[in-house]
Amino acid sequence: MVSFSKSVIFLVLAGLCLWQVGCSVPVRTGYDRKIGGYKPIPAAKTAATEPQEQASPANGTTTESAQAQNVTNADSSKHENSATRVRQAATRKEAARTAQKPEPRGSLENYARGWMGAKYVYGQASKTKTDCSGFVMQVYKGYYNIALDHSSSGMYKDSRGSKVSRGSLREGDLVFFGSFWKIDHVGIYLKGERFIHASSSKGVIISPMSDKYWSHKYQGGRRFR
Repeated sequence: MVSFSKSVIFLVLAGLCLWQVGCSVPVRTGYDRKIGGYKPIPAAKTAATEPQEQASPANGTTTESAQAQNVTNADSSKHENSATRVRQAATRKEAARTAQKPEPRGSLENYARGWMGAKYVYGQASKTKTDCSGFVMQVYKGYYNIALDHSSSGMYKDSRGSKVSRGSLREGDLVFFGSFWKIDHVGIYLKGERFIHASSSKGVIISPMSDKYWSHKYQGGRRFR
């Protein structure tokens, strides 16, 4: 009987100890004693939480990408502006070069023939009326873009021209006629020992350098190119 009582007392004490231990363990949030475990987190809360947690890196990535794109666009814009300035400078340089020395339009002889038949009128310089220096002045300006005086003696004395011997004449050289005291006529030398000029009697014509009238009046040649 005593032994039975001791057994009962031991079991009661053991139960009390177990109860005390169970009560002393802190219960985690969501623990349900009825189901003997933790309650599951509602799906709505999980869905609402996950995008917020992912939003930060996504936004950060977007911001970094935008900044990188802005830098790329800025570099591209600088490159395009630099390329544009280079092209504009090249265009201005080419325009200046063309303005200073236009490309010849065909051969000099064909260009000068555009005045053939023009009447000789002293002091004039057009394709219908011109004197000798006016004719040369027009051709040189239009073909070589070289401005000359409207005077045969002025052209002869022009320091830009270099003397050329009779045997070294080339097409485009100026040939002068007159006397020892005065230069009173000028023409443009052409291939084949010819020259084109504005004759006071026949207007703009082509004559041979060996012409009896002009050969003894020849005073020299000048090259301006």
